[in-house]
Amino acid sequence: MHYLSSYIKKPLFFLRDPFLSDPFLRSYENTIMNTPIKLFFLFIFVAATATAKPVKRTNYLFTPHAKAVAGICTVIPTDTSLCCKTLKHVPTNDPIELIRALVAAAETSVKQSVTFLSGIKPKHMSDATATAVVNSCEKNLNYALEDFADFWKATGKDVTTLAHNYFTCKKELMSIMGYHSTCLDDIEDKILLKEVGIGIGVGKNLTSDSFDVFNNLNTIFKTFGIKVKLNEEDTSPRPTPLSDYYY
Repeated sequence: MHYLSSYIKKPLFFLRDPFLSDPFLRSYENTIMNTPIKLFFLFIFVAATATAKPVKRTNYLFTPHAKAVAGICTVIPTDTSLCCKTLKHVPTNDPIELIRALVAAAETSVKQSVTFLSGIKPKHMSDATATAVVNSCEKNLNYALEDFADFWKATGKDVTTLAHNYFTCKKELMSIMGYHSTCLDDIEDKILLKEVGIGIGVGKNLTSDSFDVFNNLNTIFKTFGIKVKLNEEDTSPRPTPLSDYYY
């Protein structure tokens, strides 16, 4: 019995010599011997992967895009947050395109304001005064949208055209601001004034931001090294003189 147990404890020594020349058994033995080594290196790889430091994300504030947005929005003398928030997701670092995007956002918001005013009309149908002021406000903002169309004609497709029609662009934006002010000034009821003020607020504020940007375009151009002279003369089409109708 003792002889048998000692025999079983060392079976490989018994098998090795008779089958040493067998390729299959040699391969089997190598596999058995190499498995712990492979497992060891696999463990090292997994451990290293698990403990590796995560890749740090770039801080947006230090990106060229953030610097471009800041170079535009910082000229706004009041709250710059709406400007920065609006331009943050515009996929360009080109200052001219960012400025256009700001005005485009203002126009889109004014369109939404008109939709808002149309939506609250049924609620105020029983009040003749409220209905009148809401209708008047809607009319004014539709005029504002016409001015946006004139603004885009003046800006053209390139910075040279924009610079040539600089004064005209500012004048159109000022007119759009005026329509917003007229809308709110006509409302005497405080509750309705608050409702309308909130409803058209984003369009009003983005238009104001756009005007501030154009009003400080010289500063922005210097910041970005844009060497184009801004024309301070009105280039908008002039109405036909009344005298022409008599000849």
